[in-house]
Amino acid sequence: MTPLLLDLVNSRIVYPDGPRDELADDDDARAWLRERGALGTREEIADARTVRPVLAAVIRGEAPLDALAPWVAVMHRRARLTSDGLSWQDDVPADRRVGVRAIEEWAALQGPDGSRIRPCADPDCQHFLVDHSRANARKWHSMEICGNRAKARRHYARSKERDGGLGSAR
Repeated sequence: MTPLLLDLVNSRIVYPDGPRDELADDDDARAWLRERGALGTREEIADARTVRPVLAAVIRGEAPLDALAPWVAVMHRRARLTSDGLSWQDDVPADRRVGVRAIEEWAALQGPDGSRIRPCADPDCQHFLVDHSRANARKWHSMEICGNRAKARRHYARSKERDGGLGSAR
């Protein structure tokens, strides 16, 4: 199954010319969810739209973990005996299925060295990233875009500092 969490929190980005929201239109949202292993029902679309800003706020540290409580409260697993042994089946209401799956993915990215999912370090960027590096030190959702922008800003600031120092000695 295709991971959902990162795509979900990156599915609405506001650009200078306006927002790009992959879940704004019901038909687009249905297709988007189906591409990620969901059914694309009305309940799932509504759940995706509801949980997305909550998850984004939790990941950014702008909301407490308790904000996820409506989804966590309905997480239940039921044991089933089969000829192969014991298996576990999720028992989650349809109107919370997308949120529960995204929260399970989020929980799997938490660890002793911090979260593996975080906002891009570029203050002008709204994207999130999942850090798979050993050191858990990745900063940018895209080195080519945000990383290069940050390097260019630092270079510009250093050159302004040097130029400013020379200019005041004249």
